[in-house]
Amino acid sequence: MKLNKIQFRILVLLFQINIVYLAGSDKDFRISLHEEVLKNLSITADDINSSIDFAYKVTHHVQRLENNIQWKVDMEKGSPNHGISILYRPDEEAVERGRKALIASKATTQLSGKLCADFYPNHHKCMSQINYVSFNGTFLHSLCTHTNKICSPEEYQYPYRSLDGSCNHFNKGSLGEAFTGFIRILPSDYSDGIRIPRRAHDKRPLPNARVLSNSHVDTIKYSNYHITMATLHWAQFLEHDLSRFASSIMIHSNHSIECCNRNGFNLAPRYLHPFCFPISIPQEDGYYSEHRIQCMSYVKSLPAIRSDCTLGPNEQINQATHYLDGSQIYGATFEKSSNLRTHVDGKLKAITIQGEEYLPLSANPTEDCQVDTNTSLCFISGDPRVNFLPHLTVLHTLIMREHNRIAKELASVNGDWDDETTFQETRRIVIAELQHITYNEWLPQVLDPNSLEKIHSAVYDEKIDPRVSNSFATAALRAFISMISENISLVHESRDSSSTLRLHEHFNKPEIILRPQIFDSLLRGSATQIAGSIDMNYTEDVINRYSANGSYGYDVLSLDIQRGRDHGLPSYNDFRRLCGLIELSSFVENADHIGQKNLKALQKLYSHPNDVDLIIGGLMEEPKPLLGPTFSCIIEDQMIRSKKGDRYFYTNQDQPNAFSDLQLKEIQKVSLARIICDNAKEIESMQPNVFEKIGERNNLVPCDSEYIPKMSLVPWMDNRERYYN
Repeated sequence: MKLNKIQFRILVLLFQINIVYLAGSDKDFRISLHEEVLKNLSITADDINSSIDFAYKVTHHVQRLENNIQWKVDMEKGSPNHGISILYRPDEEAVERGRKALIASKATTQLSGKLCADFYPNHHKCMSQINYVSFNGTFLHSLCTHTNKICSPEEYQYPYRSLDGSCNHFNKGSLGEAFTGFIRILPSDYSDGIRIPRRAHDKRPLPNARVLSNSHVDTIKYSNYHITMATLHWAQFLEHDLSRFASSIMIHSNHSIECCNRNGFNLAPRYLHPFCFPISIPQEDGYYSEHRIQCMSYVKSLPAIRSDCTLGPNEQINQATHYLDGSQIYGATFEKSSNLRTHVDGKLKAITIQGEEYLPLSANPTEDCQVDTNTSLCFISGDPRVNFLPHLTVLHTLIMREHNRIAKELASVNGDWDDETTFQETRRIVIAELQHITYNEWLPQVLDPNSLEKIHSAVYDEKIDPRVSNSFATAALRAFISMISENISLVHESRDSSSTLRLHEHFNKPEIILRPQIFDSLLRGSATQIAGSIDMNYTEDVINRYSANGSYGYDVLSLDIQRGRDHGLPSYNDFRRLCGLIELSSFVENADHIGQKNLKALQKLYSHPNDVDLIIGGLMEEPKPLLGPTFSCIIEDQMIRSKKGDRYFYTNQDQPNAFSDLQLKEIQKVSLARIICDNAKEIESMQPNVFEKIGERNNLVPCDSEYIPKMSLVPWMDNRERYYN
């Protein structure tokens, strides 16, 4: 029997009256009565619309607060928070979608409070009925236009993948598109079931993120002895291809949010924006106490409209496409891509200095970099993180040069191709190169042979969801930052280290790469310098001086812990269970893949094994070969889905006008060593696999050696008819 609204309210009232008489009675009877009520829970369109109306009013009231604080709490240019905001600055499209998702989130919260408050201890069962309620027939229905995109047959059969990731999957036009939410491989874990960060097993707050970082981290870096820093740099490049969070900004003014004052002190509550989730710095903090810093700013990520267009727990926006498609080079929107092109002969824009191409310059250097003046050097690319580290700037420049090198050759052998054809064919080849290097050179350094076998055997399946998982983007890939060294090696052609750069002096300050011989020295250094291991040993330059302003910086691990909680990541134990590992039942019993020393370290700060944050637990696991089993499991899952769920993956023969056998044979010759040799100015030798250290099985060879084969573009000559017949 389905109850109407009045009958339901009467039943709830009777239930509340009965509680008085049932006090002291059998608890199971009370719970069964709860469940009987829940079975008949009826949520009407009026319920949803009234909650949505309430949500609009709440967000409107935020305007008054924002007007009061935006002129009193302003972000200082060049500050650590300015540096972080550059990395995760929301695009206009992300802001617009985030506002709409915020309404849905507030409506979910209001509806939960209205209907589920009386159902303790069955609150979560009530929530499960509210979550995933469709917007259809409500005021929010218009929000579904972005998640239910319908592509035309021409779009589905277009020979080139779209710039924004849309129309890759049949009948699911928005799947994998930029500005849609991350997927979850485990349900989110929020303390209220919607958006408030999870609490400890005993319901107390989780340990302070900075205390966790400061207590567990050893700034003495240990070397891996097998792989080069290029492995780290490609991991960061891959991260920028697949994911980019969006920090929230003020709803009504688009003003940036500052969660600490400019002196690093805590803000008075009346100046604290609701999107703030700052990290308090303990007085006894050895580093920050010297600088009198009490507060590290963290702004919550923009929420995303759920892909099924329903109410429910918060998801977060991914501003990148969910495909490995070079969006960090080409941009994830038509407008951004157009601004990066010359629109002549298929080339990307570049500036030429001493005969070498470099990325185009930013028109707003003090906005896009942590520099002092608008005459300072700052580059632009498809992703705003291009300037964050010198090696990232170099990689962006290298792939831009590779695009223009290929475009020039294709245009010369196909005189009837117009600019668009040349650009798209070149982009298609470059994306194939990036995919081939990632799956055939980089992944073998990261995962074990069993995982690699599963990945290599994966073939396209239209049922597979390719979207980037929140845990992959927020934890597993972020672990690679622990490999960073505070000293950046500059290496001569002889492979002697000529000098070093100090990392913290170059965050968001890319000018160094234009100095004589520095560009090539950074490339050689990336392929020569031995990387650190992935563990809890972070260099001081990222644990205390991340995005530094010359005086002090932030703590990257603290920020990653805080982001994991903001994003509702379940605990480390939950992911152990997902990955087939035995869960930690205590901190004193032996556990596979995590040593007694690390268990004791966890016990000092966490009150229960179920409290441990994913990134902390993952970093403490013993590597196999580079990462522990939990992070390996998350990365394996993502890389399988990124291949199986991408219709335009370079090896898929079911895509429109797939690469021919001859073209694939040439693409499979590609290596990062070949791209370096073809696009650096004075590099004459390289080891065939730049991700492995130089040694007997991977020795330096001349760039024109057969051990670093060249890709021929002959199979692409006069190929236009193949696409239009």
